Amino acid sequence: MSMRIFSAVLLFSLAACSQSDPVDEMAAAQGDQMLSCAIGPGTDFTESCTLQKFEREGETVFRVNHPRGGFRLFNLAGDGTGLIPHDGAEGAVNRLDGDVLEVTVGVDRYRFPAAANAGEDAQ
Repeated sequence: MSMRIFSAVLLFSLAACSQSDPVDEMAAAQGDQMLSCAIGPGTDFTESCTLQKFEREGETVFRVNHPRGGFRLFNLAGDGTGLIPHDGAEGAVNRLDGDVLEVTVGVDRYRFPAAANAGEDAQ
């Protein structure tokens, strides 16, 4: 079985961020995109997380707000193959399944909308 390298291109239609620092905002803002997530061990996926996108120091940062408080920040992986935790404290496992990028960090799982492009096109 041959392995294929995929480059995930996240497709987000997010509203513009407010002027305040989005990392300090805990509540979901009107217009945030709903995201399927499973937070904690043994939980099922639900559309209960929200997704925000903002720029910080020249990088695009994705913030996933958890339904009971808390959040996780992600950056695009340097090679374009998925997402990595913004602080780098924990590694992430990325799995592309059609148009869904499933990212696992510890016991938490997230499903991001994505499009797959075969790696042969990448140089």
